[in-house]
Order: sequence, then structure tokens, then C-alpha cells
Amino acid sequence: MIRRDITRSRVGKVLLVLTLLAVTSACTGVIFQPLKRHYFTPGVVDVAYEDVTIESDKGLMLHGWKLLADKPGDTTILFLHGNGENISTHFANLYWLTEYGYDSYIFDYRGYGKSEGLAELDGVIRDVNAMLDYVVSHTADDQNIVVIGHSMGGALAIYGVADYDKKERLSALVTVEAFSDYRDITRDVLGRSWLTWLLQWPVSLTIDNSYSPVDVIADISPLPVLIMHSRKDEIVPFYHALRLYEAAAMPRQFIEVDSDHSHVFNVEPNRQLLLDYIKSLP
Repeated sequence: MIRRDITRSRVGKVLLVLTLLAVTSACTGVIFQPLKRHYFTPGVVDVAYEDVTIESDKGLMLHGWKLLADKPGDTTILFLHGNGENISTHFANLYWLTEYGYDSYIFDYRGYGKSEGLAELDGVIRDVNAMLDYVVSHTADDQNIVVIGHSMGGALAIYGVADYDKKERLSALVTVEAFSDYRDITRDVLGRSWLTWLLQWPVSLTIDNSYSPVDVIADISPLPVLIMHSRKDEIVPFYHALRLYEAAAMPRQFIEVDSDHSHVFNVEPNRQLLLDYIKSLP
């Protein structure tokens, strides 16, 4: 009997360790899932592009692409991608904009793709500032600059734009399937598995929430904000978009799209909604 109890105790400890490992992995995956390998370039869809390297803090170099418009336009796009993979897959969300005269930039955060360093939230926030500085300094004064952030990129864009010291040079911020709070999205992710369900609250409290998007989105005003989100999003629940919209100051706009989380702009009507918004900017 005593030996059997000891065995059960050991099994329990093993299960606890496995659970904690799963929790740690899940929390890391909520924020960053960097991939170093490149799979594609914009050339596979016949889009001309240039390699761009910029310097973030402490001399750390970030890699990106400038996708070149088919014809001159009046707007430049900066696209901030989500937490997984790298620009070699995420450019699929924006390459189509070049057909409408929009030069478009997309960069990898530190630790992603060919960018140096290791992905961590404080540093990535500084990377976003470096990206904004680069695009502003390389865009003509008579051109609009629209920042578009997808998923985690939307959360980063909200804080980055709200805190940006040259915000008046930007024309609008568009978030696509963005989450409103780092701890809330952590609970959402952990709550999907029986293995981590009971730990969603205590673990979420260990997540750095210093850059919570919902806390700063009002500071973006008077810059226009557009929030695009789908009720079918299987990653970021719809309530995140509603919270962001309620917290945002005017001018603000909300567009409900019909899509899953990752393929919003594979749907032609969703593309048109974004195009109509960009064209409406002064």
C-alpha cells in the first residue's frame, strides 16, 4: 500500500511538471512564435520588392521588405505582422495593395527571420518605433502613411502609434483581428485546453501587461483608428475588438469582416472595405 501511494505520488509530480511545461510553452506562444527560415518572397506573386535593413536600439539590425507599387500612389503602408512565422509568409496579407498604387513595408521583429536578437516584448516595442521612424523618414511629406497591424501586430501597433513622437506624420491606424490585453489573450489561449484550463488565471498574472492596447488606444486620437474583426476569429475572440472600439477616442470606426483569423484579405469584399477606408482619408 505504501509503495503504491509513493508510485501515485511520483506520477502526480510528473503530470504536474508536464502541465507546467505546457503552460510555459503556451504563454510563450501567446506572444511570440518566431521562425528564422524564409519560405517565400514577394517574387512568387510577381511583386517587385527591395530588401531593407534598419537599426533598432543598441545597434540591433532588423530585416524587412519594401513591396513596390505597380503605379505611383498617394499612400504608403507599414504592415506589422502577427506572432508566428515571419515576413516570408505574412506578406501574403498585403502584397495585393501594390496593385492599387500603395508601396508597402513589412519588417520582422527581433528574433524573426533575418532580424537579429531574441524576441521579447520590451525590445519588440522598440523595434516598432524604429520601423515607424524609418517609414516616416523615407516617405515624401505629401504622402499619407497608414499603419496596419494584424493580430499581435495590431496590439503592437496600438501601443507603438499611441507612444510615437511623430504621430502627426501618420494618417491612420488599422487593426485587423487584434487583441486588447496581453493577460486576457493569455487566459483565452490557456482556457482552450483541459491541461491548462485551471491555471489560466494564475499564469496570466505573470504576463507583462505594461503595453496593454486597451489602456492606450485613446491616446492615438486625433489620428483616425479603424478596427476590423470577425466573429469567426478562432484565435482572438470578438470581445477584444469591441473593447478596443469602446476605449478608442474619435475619430474611430469599426468594420465587422467575414473571415477566419489569418486569412482576412484572402476575401475580396474585405479587401474592398480596406481600400475604401484608405481612399476616404484626407
